[in-house]
Amino acid sequence: MQIKITGRGLEITSALRDYAQAKVSKLEEFFNNIQKVEVILEAKAIDNSDRSQVAEIRAWLAGHKVIQATEGEKNMYAAIDVVVEEAKRQIKRHKEKHSTEQRRKAEKLKHELQNAPIEVEKAEPGLVLVKMNSLSKKPMSLAEAQDELKLLAQDFLAFRNSESNEINVIRKSENEFELLSAEREMLPQEAVEELKKSDTMLILFNNKSTRMPSIVYRRKAGNFGLIEP
Repeated sequence: MQIKITGRGLEITSALRDYAQAKVSKLEEFFNNIQKVEVILEAKAIDNSDRSQVAEIRAWLAGHKVIQATEGEKNMYAAIDVVVEEAKRQIKRHKEKHSTEQRRKAEKLKHELQNAPIEVEKAEPGLVLVKMNSLSKKPMSLAEAQDELKLLAQDFLAFRNSESNEINVIRKSENEFELLSAEREMLPQEAVEELKKSDTMLILFNNKSTRMPSIVYRRKAGNFGLIEP
C-alpha cells in the first residue's frame, strides 16, 4: 500500500510524518486491497481553534472505489487519530458491501452450474461420461477465481483466465490453491481411462476432437463429468 503525506500551511516534521504513517498503515488490517492512500495535513486560519488542525484521507481501493474522510481537531495528532477512525469505518462498510456482493455472485454462479444442461455422451458397462456446461461464463483473474472457489465451497473451478485468455482450472490443494493448464492432448475417453488408474480427481487436457481445452473429473454420482468451453 502506497502512502503519500503532504502538508498545507504547516511543516511536516519527522515525528508527525512517522505518526501519520504508522496510523494510516493500520488501515490495511481491515482491507488488504488498498492500492494507495493520500494524507493531507493542513493548518487552517479559522476562528474555531478546536478544529483548526485538519487531517484528510483519500484511499483508493480495488475496483476504482475511493473513500474520503476529513476531520479537524485542536492539534494535528488528534486530527490524525479521528480521521483514521472515520476512514476505518468507511472501509469496513465497503468491505461488508463487497462481501455481500461477492456472495450474491457466487450463489448465482452456483445456481447456474447446478442447473446447467446435462447430456450423457457415451455409456458403456460401468462407465458413464456426462457432458456438463459448467465453465464459469465470466473471464476472471486468478485472485477472482480464488474468491469464487472459496464462496462456492466446491473442490475446483473451471474458468477463462482474463490475464492469459486460457482455460484454466483452480483447485484446492490442502490449504493452498493449485492452478492447472492444459498440457496434454487426448480424447475424453482416454482421459477417463487415465483418471480411473490414478488418485487425482480431474484431468485438464486439450481435446483431440474439439481442439479445445476440456476437463474430465470424478462425480459424486460415481461416474465422470466432461466440461467443455
